Amino acid sequence: MKRYVGDFETATWLKDETWVWAWAVAEIGNEDNIIINNNISSFFDFCQKENNPIIYFHNLKFDGAFIVSYLLENGFTPIKEKKERADKTFTSLISDMGIWYSLEIYFHVEKKRVKKVTIYDSLKIIPMPVVDIPKSFGIEEHKLEIDYNKPREKGHILTEEEKDYIKNDVVIVAKALKMLFDENLKKMTTGSNALHNFKKIITEERFKHYFPELTPEADNDIRKAYKGRFHLLKSSLWK
Repeated sequence: MKRYVGDFETATWLKDETWVWAWAVAEIGNEDNIIINNNISSFFDFCQKENNPIIYFHNLKFDGAFIVSYLLENGFTPIKEKKERADKTFTSLISDMGIWYSLEIYFHVEKKRVKKVTIYDSLKIIPMPVVDIPKSFGIEEHKLEIDYNKPREKGHILTEEEKDYIKNDVVIVAKALKMLFDENLKKMTTGSNALHNFKKIITEERFKHYFPELTPEADNDIRKAYKGRFHLLKSSLWK
């Protein structure tokens, strides 16, 4: 299973229509392995040819909207739980506040064999724009610039300048993620990475002592309080 960083470039010169005119992936840990193409269907061809790849997009909320739109337009069915998975189905982890975390797309499902791609949001792991990553991580590549509003029709043939632009974007994030993965920071978010590291420092046993597992009722009430406007005095915690 390989891990990649992906990126889409989309048309911005029309007000009522847009599409993916370029995409790229760079393999994490082997950043010279870069694939670039000019339509979203070829991105899904790549996903199916790979052995259940994991792909990180920096700001999945943006790129994920194009992914989900393509899936719905091409016969894929959204499901709520993995036990419902079947050919051409997908799950999504999106909060009720519209925060995107992950997508899992199933191309083919058998009892002992599943063909899928898992997509995460690298912005949840590295919470900064791509332009700031090279300085923070000591990466040689830097973010380039192109004319975003230049008219690019569907099937646009990329110029060398455009290829360099999207290549640098995926390589920068791939190299930064490689540094974190080398430190065993492989969780879905910065917060979960911090918690994992904290447990290692104080040991799992001491963590459970200081933070005992809550009852399902207490956990449910406390989670409501995260967003405020929920009075714990009225909850089952105080009964």
